[in-house]
Amino acid sequence: MSVVIPAYNEGGRKGKEFEKNLREINDYLTKRKIDFEIIVVSDGSKDKTAEFARSLSGSVSNLIVIDRKINRGKWYSVREGFMKAKGKYRLLTDADGATAISNLEPFFPLMEKGEDVIIGSRDLKASKIKKHQPKWKELLGDFGNLLIQAMMGLWGIKDTQCGFKVMSEKAVKDIIPRMKVDRWGGDFEMLMLAKKLGYKICELPVVWVDAGQSLVTISGYLNTFKELFQVKWRMITGQYRLKR
Repeated sequence: MSVVIPAYNEGGRKGKEFEKNLREINDYLTKRKIDFEIIVVSDGSKDKTAEFARSLSGSVSNLIVIDRKINRGKWYSVREGFMKAKGKYRLLTDADGATAISNLEPFFPLMEKGEDVIIGSRDLKASKIKKHQPKWKELLGDFGNLLIQAMMGLWGIKDTQCGFKVMSEKAVKDIIPRMKVDRWGGDFEMLMLAKKLGYKICELPVVWVDAGQSLVTISGYLNTFKELFQVKWRMITGQYRLKR
C-alpha cells in the first residue's frame, strides 16, 4: 500500500493535524501488518513542510518526502506521488486527516476482489459528517457535484471531490499519465478517464470531519469550475487518447 499526501504549508498548522495524521496512518497500517510507504509531496510550500515531515521519519516508517520548490497544484502533486509510488494499491488522502485512515477498512474487501478504483464519499446515506463545512461551501459543493455529474458523464457518483481515493497500480499507470489538470479539478478528470477507459468506480461511505483550515477559497471553487469546462473541451476534442 502506498499512501500519497499532497501538502502545502503544513509545517506550522495549528493543532498539528498533519503530524497526527501521519502517525495515525503509520500506526494503522503497521497494526494491520501491511507493507506500506507514505509519500508526502510538498507543493512549493513557503514554510518548512518538507523539513517538518522529514523530522517525523523516526516514528513514521517508510516515509518519503518530495520537496518541490515550485507550487504546481494539488493534482500535479498527486500525479507526482502516484507515479513515484510502488504499491499494488495507492491511496490519496488529505494532509489534515479530514478522512481518517480508519475509513480504509471497508476498502480492503474490494481491493482483495481486484477492484481498481475505490473512492470515499461524504454524500452516501451511511456517510457521517462529524463537523460540517460553512454552509456556502456545502451549497457550492452540491451544485458543483450536479454539474460535474452532468458534464463528465458521472451520473450516480455522489461525491467526486472527497480526498480519499484508492487506485490499483494498473489503473494508475493507465489513467494518471493522461491527466492534465494540475489543481482542484483532478478528481473529476481522473474519474471521467476511469469511466471512459472501462473501469468500475466503487463508492464507499466515509466519516469526515472539517478540519476548519481548508485551502480552498471562493477563487478555488471558481477555478475548479473553469477546469471543469477545460476538461469537457479536451473530451470533445479527443485530447485524452482514450483508446486502450
